[in-house]
Amino acid sequence: MDNLLANYIGFDGRLNRQKWWISAIILAVAGFIVSWVLGLVFGTGLMVDPAILTDPAALNAYIQKAGWIGLITGIILAYPYIAITVKRRHDRNNNGYDAMGLIGLQIVVNLLSALGLTLGVVGQVLGVILGVYAIYILVVVGFLKGT
Repeated sequence: MDNLLANYIGFDGRLNRQKWWISAIILAVAGFIVSWVLGLVFGTGLMVDPAILTDPAALNAYIQKAGWIGLITGIILAYPYIAITVKRRHDRNNNGYDAMGLIGLQIVVNLLSALGLTLGVVGQVLGVILGVYAIYILVVVGFLKGT
């Protein structure tokens, strides 16, 4: 692990699967910590009060707060995630624009959620699209061998 910090900076070079996984796990832990701190700031906490599930207005407010937390966390971690994933895509002879697309879609979904626009069918469809896209990226960068 020559210089782990260098993995998160810039888009030049390549990362093999092992270095990508290590970098991704560190980034996931950092994302959890940022989300936890923001949850304390926004007052959502880690546990959902069951009464929220029966009150549509309270549930919508909770979803909006969670959307803001996801949006802020996503923006903070977007650059390092794109850096490691683009480098991993270079190892597979690809330009990495699909990783940028995933982050862009995630930020749009979080923004719509923060604005309260993802309830109902629209939110479900966006969630499915985002989930399928994320699984595709995970398989390509996390499991397929580089060239």
